[in-house]
Amino acid sequence: MKYSELFKKAVTELSAAGNEAPEYEARELMYHFLGTDRMFLIDRAEDNVPEEKEILFMDAVEKRKTGFPLQYILGSWSFMETELSVGEGVLIPRDDTEVCVRECMELLDRTGIAAPVILELCSGSGAISLALAKQYPFARITALELSEKAYGYLCRNIRGNNADENVKPVRADVFTAYVDFPDHSFDVLISNPPYIRTDEIPTLQKEVGFEPQMALDGGSDGLDFYRCIAEKWLKKLKSGGIISLEIGEQQGRDVTGLLLHNAAENVRVIKDIAGLDRTVSGFIR
Repeated sequence: MKYSELFKKAVTELSAAGNEAPEYEARELMYHFLGTDRMFLIDRAEDNVPEEKEILFMDAVEKRKTGFPLQYILGSWSFMETELSVGEGVLIPRDDTEVCVRECMELLDRTGIAAPVILELCSGSGAISLALAKQYPFARITALELSEKAYGYLCRNIRGNNADENVKPVRADVFTAYVDFPDHSFDVLISNPPYIRTDEIPTLQKEVGFEPQMALDGGSDGLDFYRCIAEKWLKKLKSGGIISLEIGEQQGRDVTGLLLHNAAENVRVIKDIAGLDRTVSGFIR
């Protein structure tokens, strides 16, 4: 089959399966499994695809039609110009999280600290820590993650991005590990914790169903992790320290209240590009 024909077949099948971006995803799969790029597909569209590559490609298309995430099929994904290994067992980095990271950077730049001491909770793939490490090469960053599978990706991504010198992975539980860290020892606390209500998880789009539930489930009201962060982890920040948390679109008021009740000040809610609440940030008194 020709490249042009194979591309059209993939687009048709992905579209019929309800894929919202069939042309984009067909291209991404072709680039990955056929070793092509945009110019190759233009210049050699009428060439025949080697049979073994065609089989690999169509197997990937079939897998994607089930809702299995494109990012898992490709095995990597980019976040803020940082390439990350991803796969089953780790949360897929999303553009929404960039709001949280950029808010953290804005507040940190105001302080003028060139070598900040940063704590990331619920690190997952390490997307946040590695984005901060790229921006602040003299930072000392602790990235905490409980899941064995996600921790494996975290360590792999630290090595893959040559960040061993300033990002330290720690496998631990947010709900108990706070006792292992001294109070007033960090300049920044940042996190994209699980924040989906338990009863909402079955209603999420089918792609999300392939991601680890422990990275999504925030308890009966979605606030379990925020309560723990506010009550146990804010004490780990120095006076004037920065807090930046990704939130669900309806959690701005509740998370703001939790932070204010636990020695935070100048707390504000930041919206994403769609105008939805996405991050709560502030400082510690």
